[in-house]
Amino acid sequence: MSGPITAVVAANPVAALLSAAAIRAAAAVYEGYVNESNLRRAHSEDQRARQAHQTGAGEQGREALEQETLAAQTTLDQLIALADNLGLGEQARATRPQAPDGTDIQAQAAYVRALQTLADDLRAILLTEAARLADESSAPLGEMHISATASVPQSIAQRLLARIAHLGPPPADLQDVALELDNCLPGERADLLATELRKRIQTLAEETQRRQVQEASAVIVGQSLKDLGYQVEEIAETLFVEGGVVHFRRQGWGNYMVRMRIDPKTSTANFNVIRAVAEGENERSVLDHLAEDRWCAEFPALMKALEARGISFNVTRRLAAGELPVQLVDAGKLPTFADEETHLPNTQPLTRTIK
Repeated sequence: MSGPITAVVAANPVAALLSAAAIRAAAAVYEGYVNESNLRRAHSEDQRARQAHQTGAGEQGREALEQETLAAQTTLDQLIALADNLGLGEQARATRPQAPDGTDIQAQAAYVRALQTLADDLRAILLTEAARLADESSAPLGEMHISATASVPQSIAQRLLARIAHLGPPPADLQDVALELDNCLPGERADLLATELRKRIQTLAEETQRRQVQEASAVIVGQSLKDLGYQVEEIAETLFVEGGVVHFRRQGWGNYMVRMRIDPKTSTANFNVIRAVAEGENERSVLDHLAEDRWCAEFPALMKALEARGISFNVTRRLAAGELPVQLVDAGKLPTFADEETHLPNTQPLTRTIK
């Protein structure tokens, strides 16, 4: 039996980032299916007009889509080649969304958007990881390590800064070191400056990746809960950055739900069962223990689902059911869930394990 649970949240950074990228790509495909279905319903009473429109523009649109698909696939292949160089090829390949079975142009367009979304995510993930490694052998452009005493200092500064070009303009401190390296003659001083610049670039990449992982964690937790059949309050990407509270429940739970509170300072997640009540109500229920026991039985499944996507929960506190009373919360301050849950289908990208 279990009451409130506290767990330390940890992540396999690249696995979590790739899992979140796969979720976003699959969501883009699913959105296309939904839009296509809505479009069919909207035109169900005027099928002839719809068919005439498709006949006039279908071929042209399909040809353009084929070109976009080819371009997106080529970009993905290039990024997966970079992932291979980083030892991440298998995980990167697992993020590719499943292509639609049919030939519907709306579904195909959604698939192209998903590939483009995935390419943008992979580019940011892989280039940041390459910069974080601070290893010349893993540089995106394949440049080899060259000592500052054996090359033009300007080229080294620019090559190093190129590793974080995808992050936007570098901070002022990096620019200062790079400028000094540019103006330094080859020698010991230039080597020291190059080493310092590499170190600062690595630190920036690590900080950037940490923020990306925190945002990815919110995506993963939300989707994992939905995949397990829970109705979930909308989760902001800043949940693991700034902290906050999220509620989720299953249909049939009545007034009970689980509250998850994230504390980014301690990297902890706290779970406790709560009961929605009318304002001023404070009566206890014999069902409280049952609600806590039910959540206790389901918690391991959530841990397993998160672990498969690169997020682990190390439980540090678990109270027995009834050790603390179930928290009673004014229903007006809690989210209202729909009668029927809606979540993404279990498409292949969402069920793959990325380690």
